[in-house]
Amino acid sequence: MKGLLSILVTVMLSIGTMTPICKAQQPPEPQTIKGELLTIQGDTYVVKDQFGRLAHIRVDKDTKRDRVVVQGEKIEVQVSPDGRALSIKPTQ
Repeated sequence: MKGLLSILVTVMLSIGTMTPICKAQQPPEPQTIKGELLTIQGDTYVVKDQFGRLAHIRVDKDTKRDRVVVQGEKIEVQVSPDGRALSIKPTQ
């Protein structure tokens, strides 16, 4: 009986120490991409950032926009971890 009780206590303590680790993980933050809008291909915007990298960003009805942006314009895009544009605004 004492052996079973000590095993049960050990298991409970192990679970108790693992739980905070799982709760400490937070979802990834959205990232900001600044660059030139190269093309609009359907619902995908292709943006070239300041380092020359291309980002393919999905735009949908939930994307917040100050106004319509056009090809060749400098923009700033808030992008969710899954590649969806949360907001788009023109920059200088």
